[in-house]
Amino acid sequence: MAFLLSPTSTPFTSLFVCRLSNNSNSNSHSHSLDAQHIRRAAEISDKSAGFTSPHPNFGCVITKGSNVVGEGYLYAQGTKCAELQAVEAASELCKGATAYLNMESGDCHGDQTAVSALIKVSGFHTNPLKPGNVDGEDYSSLC
Repeated sequence: MAFLLSPTSTPFTSLFVCRLSNNSNSNSHSHSLDAQHIRRAAEISDKSAGFTSPHPNFGCVITKGSNVVGEGYLYAQGTKCAELQAVEAASELCKGATAYLNMESGDCHGDQTAVSALIKVSGFHTNPLKPGNVDGEDYSSLC
């Protein structure tokens, strides 16, 4: 079992890759596909623009290989978190899948629902450039 954490960069976004893998050969991994899925997470997060205050717009896409198996976004304050919606949409397909987030997952005032949902997938990708909310503490919970 290999654990990989490495910064990557594309013309569109920067991200950290955190992946649990049984195969330490990561040459077949497509960073452009990562960027595409993160862009999709950001795109769906905008569906709730103006309704999530005081929380930011947040989206999550879960993939198995190159196929999207679940998506979710924060609809409004007080609704299910994006990660939980995406895991529920993916159902059993979330096992061994990868989650793509438009920002770092977190626990809101001790509610660890989002982090707990992501533990069901085998890896996650997030855009840590979201201003003002990247402290890395929740990465340790997931990895």
